[in-house]
Amino acid sequence: MRIPLFIEFRGKKVAVIGGGNVGTSRAKKFLEVGADVTVFSLEFSEELKKLGRDGKIKLVERKVEDLEKELSEFDLVVVAIGDKSQNVRFKEIARKYKFLLNLANDANETEVVVPFEGGKDGIRFAVTTEGKSGVVARIVRDKFQQVLESDRTIFTYLTAMEHLKAFMKSREIPINIRMRVYAIAGSSEELLKLSELGKVEEAKKLVERIAEEEARKGDSLESGF
Repeated sequence: MRIPLFIEFRGKKVAVIGGGNVGTSRAKKFLEVGADVTVFSLEFSEELKKLGRDGKIKLVERKVEDLEKELSEFDLVVVAIGDKSQNVRFKEIARKYKFLLNLANDANETEVVVPFEGGKDGIRFAVTTEGKSGVVARIVRDKFQQVLESDRTIFTYLTAMEHLKAFMKSREIPINIRMRVYAIAGSSEELLKLSELGKVEEAKKLVERIAEEEARKGDSLESGF
C-alpha cells in the first residue's frame, strides 16, 4: 500500500523514458525542483529539444528495449511511454538496481505516484485518485487551492504556531511542556478569534503568554511549590 511522502529531489538523478507529452511534463516537473534530469527516447518534443539545447536537461537517443545498465545510476526512473509491454522488465530492473519507479502509463502497477499538487505560504498538499480520474484529481486540487487562497485565518494561525515553536526552543522549554503548550494553543478560542481577524502580532503575543505560563507551572512543580 502506498503512503504519501514529500521527498527532497534537489540534486537527485531522474531518468524519464519517453520524449512525448507525458515525458515532457514529468521531465519539467522534476527539473523545477532541482533534479538532474535525463530523457531517453528516439524522438523528443520541441520543448525537450529546447531544454536540451539550453543545457537544462540531457537528451539521450536510445531504444526502450536497450535500456538497463545505464538506469542503475538514477534515483528515480519514470516510464512515460504508451506501450506497457516493457513495464514488467522495468520493474525487474528497478528491483535489481534499487531505484524508485514511476510507471506513468499504469497507475495500478506503479511504485511511485506523481500527484497533482498545490499550496501557499508554507502549506503544501498533494492529490491523487490513484488512476481513477486525473480530471477529478485536478478539480479537488483546485478546490483545496481556493480554500488556501481565500482563508486568511489559516495563515495567521500558521504564523502564530511557527512563532510559538521558535519561541519555546529559544527559551529551551522542555519537550513535555512544549507538547502541553501546543495542545492549549491549538484549542484556544482566543487564538482562533485573533486568527480570524488577521491579527498576527496579537496572536504571537498570546502564544508567548501561554508558553510562559505553562513554563512557570512546570518550574513550580519541579521546585515543590
